[in-house]
Amino acid sequence: MEKICRVCMGTSRAFTNIFEETQKCDTCIADMIAKCTGYDIRQGDLLPEIICSSCLEDAVSAFNLIKTCEQSHQLYFPEMEAEIEDLCENLECEVWENSVNEREQSDGDKDVAIHTKERPFKCSECPKSFQQKSHLNEHIRVHTGERPYKCTHCRKTFSRAGALRDHIRLHTGDQRFQCSCCKMAFNKKQHLETHLRTHTGERPYKCMMCDKSFSQAGTLGVHMRTHTGERAYKCSECSKSFIQKYELKLHIRTHTGERPYECNQCSKSFTQHNTLKAHIRSHSGDRPFQCSRCSKSFKQKSGLNVHTRTHTGENLYQCDYCEKSFKQNHHLQIHTRTHTGDRPYSCSHCSKLFKQKHHLTQHILTHIDGELYSCSYCSKTFKQNSYLQKHTRTHTKKVTLKC
Repeated sequence: MEKICRVCMGTSRAFTNIFEETQKCDTCIADMIAKCTGYDIRQGDLLPEIICSSCLEDAVSAFNLIKTCEQSHQLYFPEMEAEIEDLCENLECEVWENSVNEREQSDGDKDVAIHTKERPFKCSECPKSFQQKSHLNEHIRVHTGERPYKCTHCRKTFSRAGALRDHIRLHTGDQRFQCSCCKMAFNKKQHLETHLRTHTGERPYKCMMCDKSFSQAGTLGVHMRTHTGERAYKCSECSKSFIQKYELKLHIRTHTGERPYECNQCSKSFTQHNTLKAHIRSHSGDRPFQCSRCSKSFKQKSGLNVHTRTHTGENLYQCDYCEKSFKQNHHLQIHTRTHTGDRPYSCSHCSKLFKQKHHLTQHILTHIDGELYSCSYCSKTFKQNSYLQKHTRTHTKKVTLKC
C-alpha cells in the first residue's frame, strides 16, 4: 500500500511516524498536531500514522509558536495579578465617588461578573475587556496617558492609586513587608516574594528554549531575547538598540551628558551607581574581590574575572578578522581597529582622529598652554606624567632594569 501523509495526503516523500517519534522538546508529534489543530488524534483511528517532512516542519513551527505565546502569557501574568490587586485596593475609593445607587448596582454587577467570568466592559482603543468598570477606567489611562495621582513629596505622577501608595513609602521609609529569614524589609509585597527566592533557591520561571530557569519573570523575559534576537529598546538619538531597558537608559546618558552619581569625597560624578561604588574604593582602599588562586585582590569583580584568566589561560574574545584572541573585550576592540582602520576618538581642537583614547588625551595636551606636571626636586615642568616620572629618576637614581 502506498504511504500517504496524514496531513497533506502527499506521497513519495520521507515520512515519520507521528506516534513513535518525538522532537527536541520530548513531545510526541501526534500531541503537537492535536495541540495545533484541536483534533482528537488517536493511534488506530484508521487514518495514516505518518507525516511528511514538510508538514512535520510546519507542525513543529506551529507548536513552538503556541508554546512561546503561552510562555509570554506566563511572563506577564504576575504583573496582571499585581495590577488587579492594586485595583481591588482602589475599589473602595472608586465606589465612594459614586452615588449609593450606582455603588449597589456596581457591586451586584461585579459579583455576577466574577461568578460568570463575563468581561462586559470593553476598551474602545484595543481588544481588552474587563469584569469591572473600575478596571476598565484604570486601563483607559494607558491610552490617554492620564496620571491623576500626584505625589505630595516630589513631582512624580501615577495612573494608579496603588502605584502612588507604593511610591510614597519610598519617601516615608515605610517597609511593611518584612522577610522572615533575614532583616530586610520591602515596600511592595511582590518585592518580598522575589527576595524570598534568594533564600529558598526557587526558580519558577523556566526557559522553553534551553534548560535555564530564573527567580523573576522579568529576568526570564530578558533572557528570551537572547534566543529571539529582539532588541526592543531603541535610542531616539541614534541607531542603537538594546535588549534591556536599563541599558538604553545608561546609553542615553552618553547623549545627554548626565552623570547623576556623585562622589561625596571628591568632585567626580558617574553615569552608573556601580561605577561610583568602585570609585569610592579608591578612597577607602577596599579590595573585596579576592583571587582564590593567589593573594591578589581587586576593587571590581570585572578586574578579578580578567585576572583569573591569567591562571586559566582562557582567551574569551576572538578576533573576527584573524586568529588572535584576547582576555579582555577592550583589548579586542583596540586590536580590531588595526583591521578596520576605525579611529573613533576625535580631537575637539583640530581634525585629528585616534584609535585609542589615551592617544587622544596625550594629543590634547599639545593644544594646552603651560606645563601640567611639576618636578618636586627642581623647577622643571612637563606636559605628560610619564615624562615627569622619567625625569624624577634622574634625581632618585631609580633605574628600571631591562632583561
